[in-house]
Amino acid sequence: MKILCAGPTSISPEVLNALSKSKTNPDLDPEYQVFHRSVEKKISKLLNTEATSFFMLGEGIMGLEAAIISLVEPQDRVLVLSNGFFGAGFADYVKFAGGTPVVLEFDFRNGIDVNKLDSFLQQDSNFKLATFVHCETPSGLTNDLNEIVSVLKKYNILTIADCVSSLGGEAIDFDESGLDVLLGGSQKCLSAPVGITIVTISDRAKKVIDDRKTPVISYYMNFKNYYDFKGAPFCYTMNENLIYAMDIALEELFNRNSIELHKTYADITREIIQSAGLELYAKNCRSNTVTAVLMPNEIESESLLKLMRQKYIAISKGVGNMSEKLFRIGHMGQNISKDNFKALFKALDECFKELGVELKISLYDSFCEKIGEV
Repeated sequence: MKILCAGPTSISPEVLNALSKSKTNPDLDPEYQVFHRSVEKKISKLLNTEATSFFMLGEGIMGLEAAIISLVEPQDRVLVLSNGFFGAGFADYVKFAGGTPVVLEFDFRNGIDVNKLDSFLQQDSNFKLATFVHCETPSGLTNDLNEIVSVLKKYNILTIADCVSSLGGEAIDFDESGLDVLLGGSQKCLSAPVGITIVTISDRAKKVIDDRKTPVISYYMNFKNYYDFKGAPFCYTMNENLIYAMDIALEELFNRNSIELHKTYADITREIIQSAGLELYAKNCRSNTVTAVLMPNEIESESLLKLMRQKYIAISKGVGNMSEKLFRIGHMGQNISKDNFKALFKALDECFKELGVELKISLYDSFCEKIGEV
């Protein structure tokens, strides 16, 4: 099966080979701790920062909840910026921590409007922190990280961003952005196995944790246990296999000029899709890691996905109330290759024909023309 979905993404043979290695006991071997920290520092390198980065064992969404658990205390007001499925989800985590979420909603087909955000904050800025999603995978949007943080910092509001689907695929400078907490995952643009949450945290956010009036209500999801644990190298036994795989995945990413590669394939995909007469879901701020497309002729997306699976290609459908109205292509991580995308567009041509959809152009022929293989 060729993986062209919005994650988890394809994994290279070299990364899979690294995953199979078992070399030591990570609890007892001091050399493992040095190696582990060196891999975490590669995340900081990717983000152009010296700020602390660390790994947690668990799928990336765990980091979203852990950030709230670590930083929010009972009665804290949290501004939840929502222009997509995952943005809205932060409100639940705030409630779990005893905080009070205030959801500011934006149109799901457009990037977060910073003018609307600023106008709202002029009337009410009494928030400890704000959350938002950098890349909303369900809708194919990438919000403007720097602009959003810049507005929030004017009001001295701590910032948390879900970058699970943008880390490694969109240009991010942690220091330049002024972000306080960046949350990532292993299984999207990094093309490492599922199971690692990635966190990069500012000194400002660390101080907020230090200055809490109440204890963090979790051991496992307490950020401080990952960057300042006493008495042992780690707060629990780390999975050395996943870290070996992550190390190779990051080296592959650095060697591929990843940011430019994601942008190139995103531009080509969007241009071809629109030339064929299909409509992109995102009207602006379109993502360089995933493209969401409205299904034509009121056909349900599962009809397309089923035909694609029969041709051994996996793409994604929509999420939530858009589940059967969209299909999504993940041009992210190791999904990106000429052969994968030739197979993708050839299969889409065939499947749309089987569904009775007449495209204005051949997706396959147009892609081959774009990459010079006509």
